[in-house]
Amino acid sequence: MQKFKEKHILALIIWIGLLLIAIFTLPNISQLVRDKGAISLPSSVQSEVANTIQKKEEGGKSVRTLIAVYNNKDGKITAEQSQQIQATVQAIRNDSSLHTVSVTSPGDNAAAKKQLVSDDQTTQMVMITVPKKYKVRSQSNQLLAKMKTAGLRTYVTGNDILNEDFSKITEEGLKKTEIIAAIFIFIVLIIVFRSILIPIISLITVGLSFLISLNLVMNLAAKYNFPISNFTQVFMVVVLFGIGTDYNILLYDRFKEEIKKGQEAAAAAKIAQHHAGRTILYSGSSVLIGFTALALAKFEFYRSGVAVAVGVAVLLAVLLTLNMFFMSTLGKRLFWPSKNLDAHDRSFLWHHLSRLTLSHSFIMVGILVIAAIPLLFVGTQKLNFNDAVELPNTVNSKAGYNMIQAHYPAGMSGPSTVYIQSKKPLNNQKDLAEIDQLTGYLKSEPGVKSVASVTRPGGTKIKSLYLKSQLSKLVAGLNQANYGLKKVQKGLDSANKRLASQNTSQSVSQVQKLASGANSLQSGAQQLSRGVQSYTAGVNNLSSGSSQLSQSTGTLSQSVGQLSAGSQQLNRGVQQLRSRTTRIQSLRNRVNGLAAGSSQLSSGLGQLNSQVSPFSSGVSRLNQGAGQLRQNSSSLNSGAQRVASGSAQVNAGMQQLTTKMKQLEAQSKQLQSGLTSANAALSKIDDGTNTVNQYLKEMQKSYLGDTFYMPAETVKSPTFTPSLDSYMSKDRKITNISVVLNSDPSTTKSANRIRTITRDVNARLKDSDLKDAKVAIGGQSSQTADLQKTANGDFLRTVAIMLIGIGLALMIVTRSLVQALTIIGTLIVTYFGSLQITKWLSSYLLFQNMLTWNTPFFSFIMLIALGVDYSIFLMMRYRDDASAIPDVRRRILNSSTIIGTVVISAAIILGGTFAALIPSNVLTLIQVAMTVMVGLVILVITLPIIMSAMVKWTYPYVNDKMYQKSMAEKDKKLSDKVSFRRRRQENKDNDD
Repeated sequence: MQKFKEKHILALIIWIGLLLIAIFTLPNISQLVRDKGAISLPSSVQSEVANTIQKKEEGGKSVRTLIAVYNNKDGKITAEQSQQIQATVQAIRNDSSLHTVSVTSPGDNAAAKKQLVSDDQTTQMVMITVPKKYKVRSQSNQLLAKMKTAGLRTYVTGNDILNEDFSKITEEGLKKTEIIAAIFIFIVLIIVFRSILIPIISLITVGLSFLISLNLVMNLAAKYNFPISNFTQVFMVVVLFGIGTDYNILLYDRFKEEIKKGQEAAAAAKIAQHHAGRTILYSGSSVLIGFTALALAKFEFYRSGVAVAVGVAVLLAVLLTLNMFFMSTLGKRLFWPSKNLDAHDRSFLWHHLSRLTLSHSFIMVGILVIAAIPLLFVGTQKLNFNDAVELPNTVNSKAGYNMIQAHYPAGMSGPSTVYIQSKKPLNNQKDLAEIDQLTGYLKSEPGVKSVASVTRPGGTKIKSLYLKSQLSKLVAGLNQANYGLKKVQKGLDSANKRLASQNTSQSVSQVQKLASGANSLQSGAQQLSRGVQSYTAGVNNLSSGSSQLSQSTGTLSQSVGQLSAGSQQLNRGVQQLRSRTTRIQSLRNRVNGLAAGSSQLSSGLGQLNSQVSPFSSGVSRLNQGAGQLRQNSSSLNSGAQRVASGSAQVNAGMQQLTTKMKQLEAQSKQLQSGLTSANAALSKIDDGTNTVNQYLKEMQKSYLGDTFYMPAETVKSPTFTPSLDSYMSKDRKITNISVVLNSDPSTTKSANRIRTITRDVNARLKDSDLKDAKVAIGGQSSQTADLQKTANGDFLRTVAIMLIGIGLALMIVTRSLVQALTIIGTLIVTYFGSLQITKWLSSYLLFQNMLTWNTPFFSFIMLIALGVDYSIFLMMRYRDDASAIPDVRRRILNSSTIIGTVVISAAIILGGTFAALIPSNVLTLIQVAMTVMVGLVILVITLPIIMSAMVKWTYPYVNDKMYQKSMAEKDKKLSDKVSFRRRRQENKDNDD
């Protein structure tokens, strides 16, 4: 039973059992890191508020945007290729397995084409929104398979796929790191101890610690949301393998020292555990305090460093218990095949540095100060917040990102979005005008490339929605109105002149005469009716008389013949009378006249006789016509009656006309007066419209011409609905404005620009109709700004907490405030110096002019937490040698000489472990590795100088006496206890 206890077999059994449990209960780390390892910001920062509003805008769905990029390396994308792209887009829309929420392509409309086609027309983008609940890797792979187009290079990029690829690259880099670190540690331990077993045992103990602590961390993350990140597993590997190996070297070295003194394995292990174990416990506690302090950080990414504290706690427990089994069991065989246990016990480098410092303290310290000045005060640390730089250019998502950067405005790879959430719908004239004004205001901000909103979906103004265009149409209408007014005015003037030139009174008089004539007409019509009746009767008489006349024609003819003959006799008698009667002169004249008359009578009778026949013929025709007239007389009679009736009506109408004409005469006078007034009024109207027209023209040319005004019918029109759907939520209470910056969205420049825009937007809306709306800006630049603020603020806070915790630990270990402050000061100077050197190396070797944003934080944590170990190693050895070497100067020289080998070996192993991060191809890991390695070199050189000078200047000799006495008593008690146990075991063995 005693052997079982001395050999620490129980510890072996316990740790093997825990290892088996850890192996079989380890969750899927890769998936866990993808699900919970992404960088997340506090919910109160602006970008997270914007994400919340975006989720509401999408109807409660959590979505991600992937960007499909098409590029023709040989020149412009042809029309045929554009058609193929559009066909691919349609296939993506129709693919139910992709679950697309929205797809925007250059072929959708002119506004989309302007935004998504590069200026050189060699590249096109398609924006694809998909639900976040599906794995981004499968989504991107499906998209890549569908979007393949002959003659075009195709890529899928976006923040989520970049993060996914970063996780994948980090995971692959971790595998390389683990293998390289294990091989490196194995080789170094072989060189240091000239042993095969020590490297194997060291790797077993550290590896067991890592697996158990990794199981704890990942199960805590899976069940209790313990903070983890993409770097959690990586840093657990390098820290645990690095310091674990260091602690093993310290422990094995003290064990070897006791073995050389002739101690048995169990006793040597016990002494090593007591002395070196105490140093390991102090050092590990400082590291534990440093990483545990990260739990007080607000930034979850920084809090993920607490996982290393869990690992360190497990590591300390394993090293101080399981190693006891190997040391007490194997004893001297632990160092097989080496037989020379004195090898590499003294460090000549630290011995000479400490000796020079003790002899020339001011010179050595002065050299360090002069060397530190350019490292501390030259240049500034500008950090790169672009996570895309973490990826190699060969990765598809990174290549797509680079393609966007090369062919589009720099901000196109990550547009910013201004979200406005109101309690009421925003699709009204007033709020749309406010949104448009804000859009124009954002467009005028320095550093802004383009702005698109619900009123400017294509990024440019719609001219018809602004007063300049609307006033132009109004001015044209007024010009036409003026032209019409002048024509009306001219017509009125002409009508007025005509009215003035016409004699209305004369017209009324003429109408009066016409009325009198109408009376006469009525009277005449009545007489006509009566005359027609008489006529009808006369026609009847005529008919009968014509018959009688026809009968008398013959008698007339005979009488005419007789008369003609009688006239001839009368003529002969007159001739005889004229010739016989010559006596009375007067009678002669009469007789002459009578002769002449008789001649004429005779001639007339002849003619009458010649016309009797025609007359007779006419009488016959008259008789026939009289018959016909008699037949038509009835129609004539009825017509006459109608004429009489119509004439009465005409007369009545003319009387009314007379009355109206009299009224018209009065009204025409009023009309003439009215026309004169109307003409004068039109002149005034013309003057007014001219004034208004001139005013509108001036307004059109002024700043008011840029005023937005959307008619109510346009707001509700089908043509405006697509814009509302694209830039507003379904309930129209949330709208978004897309802002593309000129600079890379992940740069500090863009972050500062977003801060300015945020202030300006809030000030702009403060006194507007949207003053009560919630406004937040989302996107990569906003996230970068929040990340900078959160990371920088938490960095300073975490550093302060960590330094205070480590400082208190150092004061307990060293029992000196001066030593604690000296060590912390040395570590801080080492951190800044190594960070500056890393920046130079990164610029020349990696062609990266800036450090990644998380490099300073992790570098500080690693250097401070790990670098303090070496100070504790040295000072604890200094304390332990107090009884053997009373003189403090000789003691610090001896401690430096002995512990220097351990520190240098530990630094080489730790530096090599971090160097294993370089093949990971992750820029942050490479820069952190470089910083730690440079810092370790600085510490190896400066620690013996600084600590020797500090001891020489400040450490009082008198304070060491009590400590020497105390340590001597403790050593004596421990030695007596070990001797007693050994003798008891020997006696027991003899009894057996």
